[in-house]
Amino acid sequence: MMLDRCDGNLSELNYGEIVAQTLAMYDVKHFFFGGGDPHELFVGLEDANINMILCRSEKAAAYMADAYARISYKPGVCYAQPGPGATNLAAGLAEPYFASSPVIAITTGWPPHILVRQRYQGIDQLQPFQAVTKWNMLLTSLESTPNMLRQAFRESTTGNPGPVHLDVPMDIAKSRAEVKLSADKTFAKYPALRNAPDQEKTQQAAILLANSDNPVIIAGHGAMLSQAWNEVLELATVLSIPVATTLSAKGIIPEDHPFSIGVVGSYGRKSANKIVNDSDLVFFVGCRTGSMATDSWTVPKSGTKVIHLDVDARELGRNYATEVALLGDAKLGLQNLIGFLKNIAKKSRGSRIEQIQKIVKEWKRIRDSEMSSDEVPIKPPRVIKEIRNFLGSEDILVADTGYMAAWTGAFYDTHKAGRTYIRAAGSLGWAFPASMGAWLAAPQRKVVCVTGDGGIGYHLTELETALRCKIPTITVILNNRSLAFEYHILKYFYGGKAYASSDFYDVDYGKVATAYGGYGIRVEKPGEIAAALKEASESGKPAVLDVLIDKEAIAPISYYEKEWERMGSPPALQKLQRQL
Repeated sequence: MMLDRCDGNLSELNYGEIVAQTLAMYDVKHFFFGGGDPHELFVGLEDANINMILCRSEKAAAYMADAYARISYKPGVCYAQPGPGATNLAAGLAEPYFASSPVIAITTGWPPHILVRQRYQGIDQLQPFQAVTKWNMLLTSLESTPNMLRQAFRESTTGNPGPVHLDVPMDIAKSRAEVKLSADKTFAKYPALRNAPDQEKTQQAAILLANSDNPVIIAGHGAMLSQAWNEVLELATVLSIPVATTLSAKGIIPEDHPFSIGVVGSYGRKSANKIVNDSDLVFFVGCRTGSMATDSWTVPKSGTKVIHLDVDARELGRNYATEVALLGDAKLGLQNLIGFLKNIAKKSRGSRIEQIQKIVKEWKRIRDSEMSSDEVPIKPPRVIKEIRNFLGSEDILVADTGYMAAWTGAFYDTHKAGRTYIRAAGSLGWAFPASMGAWLAAPQRKVVCVTGDGGIGYHLTELETALRCKIPTITVILNNRSLAFEYHILKYFYGGKAYASSDFYDVDYGKVATAYGGYGIRVEKPGEIAAALKEASESGKPAVLDVLIDKEAIAPISYYEKEWERMGSPPALQKLQRQL
């Protein structure tokens, strides 16, 4: 019998009891959902002592489950009722799909013989989930429910993790059957199973790394999923080589470490991109080499030698020809590689590390001057500085996509290796509900969400969820009364046309939070930020800081630099991009 397997006796149970008791066997603590039927499920969850988080939208439920999975390294579970509820949930799964996050989505739907009669809220629910899951199945009998749930956990936590979906016809959800409950707890966490790369190829990679003149590591999200932060740092130390990260892997190495060069790619440091492009060998560790991580496939530059380690064979050689392709888990692969390197003579790289540290130090000098600004309206880097001062090394920052990802990626340093920073992989509005899921995964840690007035508009109603469920996250809204990314593009590249498509009314979100019953404050001066964060934390309530920032503030995104080179730009904006 497999270890960690729980097998029960044959019992007559209804659908809700089967699902709830099976989830309990997998140590599921929270269940994110948007209401609906069958009510037997909710009764079963309560009897199984699983915390039900009733959300104000199914999409937010998916986001909470996603962030919970990222921080806890356990699958997040979410649910929606038939029709619009299910399609809302499917839309929410795009984010964990982008982020390779193990989310188990369960829906109830109407069986075909009811659908053809135009049942209210009836649609074919498998189709919307097909594009955003790695496993998407229809339950065909109540007796098969335990096995299908076991498979859902296996699929979500093995290989490249990701969201899965199980659709349950309502006639099955309203029935009873004799079943034997069981769970394989190997798959109650991720990565559930690890495989090591081929030993001969690992040795080849070790020799290449040892003999190259200017190698660099780019650690990607796969390294974070594998929890390979100790191995990344050990490899860098053994080889005396710098480490860059993708934005999704930010925190894999403390960013104040001498070998850290920061985030690369479209939302990365210009200095980090330059260091990578000056290297003769790039070692991608758990990195998809997509457009964001490589700044549209320009970092590293064409012709650079590449070693690539990834758990997904489809990623090896996808965008860069490889000298050595290593198929396997990042943690195990690096451990084996380090073992080979200990017996191989390595080039001395002390002078190169000193040179790189000077580049990083100069970049930080410029960055720190931006972060010390006392200007009004407030400059975003100053806000990030105050958040960094407020949070401890193990606390969690949750960032939205767009400017929020770029500002936090550049100006917020992680101080401890591990998962202390998560960001939206593409879904604006994700960060606020995600911060709630993150706190539920780690309630002993402070959680701060950074979003904009564009992002908060998607799921502001989840403030009620936070209050009802007593989730004391702090949400910092960088309020520039616009969709600033679009505003700046329209202003500088299209002559100021179509401004109305990016401007918002000035809403005081601090007052909105207070009206809900939480802590809320509007911050207009840099000197007020630290005290507002302290008061928010001490309130013990869900808190919102509405920080009025400069509408003209532009985040360091390489898109602008490339467009400015093509079309020209104002000198002040050229200066910012040239520096950061």
